[in-house]
Amino acid sequence: MAKKPAPKKKAAAAAKKPVAKPKPAKKAAPKKAPAKKAAPPAKPKPKAKGSAARVPPPKPASKKASPAKSAAVKPTLKRTAPKKPIAPPPPKPTPKAPDVPKPPPPPHDEPYPDRPVQAPEVPLSVSAQGSPGLASRGNTQPANILVLVTCGGWPVTNLSEDDFSIMEHFEVPGQTAPFSNNVVSFRNVGSGAYLIQVKPINHSPWMPGHHLAQVMVSSPDYRQGQTAVKLIVR
Repeated sequence: MAKKPAPKKKAAAAAKKPVAKPKPAKKAAPKKAPAKKAAPPAKPKPKAKGSAARVPPPKPASKKASPAKSAAVKPTLKRTAPKKPIAPPPPKPTPKAPDVPKPPPPPHDEPYPDRPVQAPEVPLSVSAQGSPGLASRGNTQPANILVLVTCGGWPVTNLSEDDFSIMEHFEVPGQTAPFSNNVVSFRNVGSGAYLIQVKPINHSPWMPGHHLAQVMVSSPDYRQGQTAVKLIVR
């Protein structure tokens, strides 16, 4: 016959086992409030018919630099290009004065190299004196005429025979021919004085009386002058 286990021993062994202490109940975590639902994006309004306006796209949010980065960035000075100097306006052209013909330079033997250049409107001053010399009734000897030429008070010394013209006026009774431009001798003294000898043309003899003549002078620089001279033949 099988032996039945004794129940008392099992009960004693179970009694000897330590009784487990009850664990403290865990505190319940506070319930979180339910997150608010984001509002749904607003629907764009329908465009009006016939309008061509366009809605600009939304601007991207500007990224703000963090304070740590902004503190690390050093301020830099902006370099501006130097301004170019403004050039002054060009001067207005002044009207040119009309060209005035300059007198030709005096010859190399000019005895007055330091005399000032006279203005073109200053004329020649001419004076003359006549003397019969060897001229007398019935002969054909030349008579003398002394001519002095100046300009602005300075003697004119660069004239030649071609610059003189002599014309006789008021013929003397019995005189068959005048002595107009019949120069037989010409000499430039060099001091503004000119010695001229004349006699009647065609070898006509002199007749006694007062022979009146006109002496005209023109210089190479286009100045002119004139005077009267009288020859008394006896």
